[in-house]
Amino acid sequence: MRLGGGAIWRDTAHVMELYQLRTFLTVADEGHLTRAAEKLSTSQPAVSAQVRALEDELGVKLFDRTPRGMTLTGAGIALEAQARKIVNAARDFKMTAEGLRGTVTGELVFGLNNRPEMLRLMDILKNLTEDHPELRYEMVCGSSGVILQGLDEGSISIGFFEGESTNARLTTHFLADVELCLAAPAAWAAELAVPDWKKLAMKPWVFGSPTCSYFRTIENICREHGVQLRQRFRTNEDLTVLPLVADGLAMTLTARAQVEASGLQDKIIILPHFRASVPLSIGYQTSRGGEPAIAAVRDEVLRVWKDAPAPSAQPVPQLSLSPTRRASRRTGLTQHKRRTP
Repeated sequence: MRLGGGAIWRDTAHVMELYQLRTFLTVADEGHLTRAAEKLSTSQPAVSAQVRALEDELGVKLFDRTPRGMTLTGAGIALEAQARKIVNAARDFKMTAEGLRGTVTGELVFGLNNRPEMLRLMDILKNLTEDHPELRYEMVCGSSGVILQGLDEGSISIGFFEGESTNARLTTHFLADVELCLAAPAAWAAELAVPDWKKLAMKPWVFGSPTCSYFRTIENICREHGVQLRQRFRTNEDLTVLPLVADGLAMTLTARAQVEASGLQDKIIILPHFRASVPLSIGYQTSRGGEPAIAAVRDEVLRVWKDAPAPSAQPVPQLSLSPTRRASRRTGLTQHKRRTP
């Protein structure tokens, strides 16, 4: 075997497997066998064995194994770019073949940051299964931060998220503004009728995950008004939040549509002196935008969100502002966002 200019030079194309190169690249990206195994949905011993087999085949050491993880050797660095070209070429070859067949197959990891009805997911999946019956889906639910991280790492193929993304590796498409509201127990209506952030700061709150766009909005509010809210509860999912509010245990910042769809409208009030919104978008790695499965889901999401009417819901009782209080609307927060085409 000869190594020249970072190239693999020997008649090894028939003995090296693409999955070994993918494993090599994943370990290089993650710097850790266990994390690489999680990303590849396999075991750590299997990843280690694949790396050793590739090293034996090439006759060079690709990684230095340290207590903190895996570090590329000089040979590993030299071969990394070549391996990426091979893996990407194989992916492009498959994509071209699928395009010629006119069918979309395989499995796609779909990231969901909200309840299905909030994302119009059923309409999207119904149309996709009719048009592409051989395409399979793995649904991954998480906060917007979790979805964005998965998109960046490649563990999520395409996904919904709220808030802004500054990741240059991702392509995002704006879908709609999500209106946020302050939701409080109905029993607190009279007490909270007058806008007063100091009074709100004395109330117990339930917050979501720090990676959630709503949590970041709460942080902005605290900085803007110079207050520190009392966190009594934290949850990494949405199902628990509104029942805690309805039972008088806390208040929260959430999407207005969540309250309207909760069935708890008689137990929850929306404070009218607060205005904020965050953008809802769909995103994926720019380098993967040409994959037939990702393109099919992207196009269907954009079509459904363009054509579908806004979901209707029963109105939620709101606190009224007297004419003398209307100027207090300035105490609310309106977030201005950049729409990403």
